[in-house]
Amino acid sequence: MKQLRILILTLLVGPMMYGQLYQNNQFILTESDKQLHFAAGAIATTIGYEWALKKYKGDKTKAFFVGLGVGLAAGIAKESFDNWRPGNYFDERDVVATFMGSLSISIPLSIFRKPKKKYTH
Repeated sequence: MKQLRILILTLLVGPMMYGQLYQNNQFILTESDKQLHFAAGAIATTIGYEWALKKYKGDKTKAFFVGLGVGLAAGIAKESFDNWRPGNYFDERDVVATFMGSLSISIPLSIFRKPKKKYTH
């Protein structure tokens, strides 16, 4: 049953994401603004991941999700701020680019990052 839910979700979300990742047959990260959002998402996620790894005493699963949450929150907060400024608007593609940066750094951090061990005497 769980596999069926995942399949249905993938079939529903996949075509919608294609419209977000490609516009006029151009990949989202070819735009310089989206590249900055990608980098900001990676930086925010790294900071959130390291903070959570320290707070939760090396729990990589919690750190992974906290890092993703921090990156996503940073993207949404920045776009919400842009929405209030005259002449700007909330661009959901910027949030997608920020989340792509978050996801691209969270996976390697959770796989390769080893928590520091403190030695006690």
